[in-house]
Amino acid sequence: MWCQRKTHGYDGVQIDNFTSSWRSGLGFNALIHSHRPDLFDYSSLTKGKHIENLNHAFDVAQKDLGINKLLDAEDVDTQRPDEKSILTYVASYYHTFARMKNEQKSGKRIANVILF
Repeated sequence: MWCQRKTHGYDGVQIDNFTSSWRSGLGFNALIHSHRPDLFDYSSLTKGKHIENLNHAFDVAQKDLGINKLLDAEDVDTQRPDEKSILTYVASYYHTFARMKNEQKSGKRIANVILF
């Protein structure tokens, strides 16, 4: 549900499962973009370029978000990617974004305390 909510409205993305829904790489990119639109222009991605899209998402996740690259693009761009591997990797996105949100809330609380 979290993946579906966060990627809703992104062109070329329909998350129905933890296998083929991720094959194009657009789902991973949409997850990142929904939380950090400042990192890249989603519309610059090309629907048919699965390997490029996957590598883009994996590189941005590692470089800018500190999410370890647990998957290879070639392992995801198959007829039936490994469900457990994708689920594990997507969970790392969830935990990273939840931590970022909590840190942001804490920062706002500290700023409010200092102001008052």
